[in-house]
Amino acid sequence: MSQELRCPETRAGAGPAPAAGPRGPVVLLHGLLESPALWAPLREALGLEAVLAPPLPGHRADAPRLPGAAALLAAPAALARHMANVIEAESGGRPVQLIGHSLGGYLALLIARERPDLVSRALVVGAIHAGDCGKRATLRVRVATGMPLVGPLSAQVLIRHWLADADRFAAWMTASLAPGERLEAVPPAMRRDLAGGDPATIRALAVWARGQSALDSFARLATPVTVVICRRDPVVTVAHQLELARALPAGVAQLTDTGHLPMLTAPRRFARTVRAWLDADTLHAAPAPTEAAPA
Repeated sequence: MSQELRCPETRAGAGPAPAAGPRGPVVLLHGLLESPALWAPLREALGLEAVLAPPLPGHRADAPRLPGAAALLAAPAALARHMANVIEAESGGRPVQLIGHSLGGYLALLIARERPDLVSRALVVGAIHAGDCGKRATLRVRVATGMPLVGPLSAQVLIRHWLADADRFAAWMTASLAPGERLEAVPPAMRRDLAGGDPATIRALAVWARGQSALDSFARLATPVTVVICRRDPVVTVAHQLELARALPAGVAQLTDTGHLPMLTAPRRFARTVRAWLDADTLHAAPAPTEAAPA
């Protein structure tokens, strides 16, 4: 029998803990230059009132920001421990199910590595295991994150320009889409969240992300992980995603024929994937034999 997930809305540090699903409360972790509002189409498709979805540093007005957030980025595991503490407080100490996208998927695995007692299982989508995402960074990224004098100003100008206009915000996101894909819906709250955030902290998180590499440590991760591989992802290469899936001792892979943002380009298909995972009798949902069915 399937169990409907019902989670009251919470923000980090406030509100009631989310209702437990079959394997514990569900926690959603967004990626870089996203926000908790990324998950709105998933909530709507599954009929969820809301979920526990804490913001990453700098990505919403109530998120940690510089200078205080500097300590979270000073050591590889510090941010994961901070996010684990936030999740533990909101969940009442119960083990949780983590769903993470891109950098949020990486953080989900770091949290499971640092706090295996807190994570019953994880589902990661378009996740990274190293900051290079399997390819050379673009010139824009190298300038914004790799030049200590020009980078901070460049990042602030780029982010403010991107967020100043709704059409520009949506257009810039097309770089994360596969050829022929389109955004079915861009949650307006995501732009508002980011506009209330802090560009300097977002840049610092991007610099931190580029320096990450954890594949060897994930090879010791006992937590069951379902790796949703976006087969036409222009942001994180398929080879990079496959490396992660193969390294996880308790990992299974499921392919979907999308770019980097399946929750926005194929929300119904993505919702079916998540629902199957949530309703699975075992800790893993049964993976698709090759790729997900068309939306």
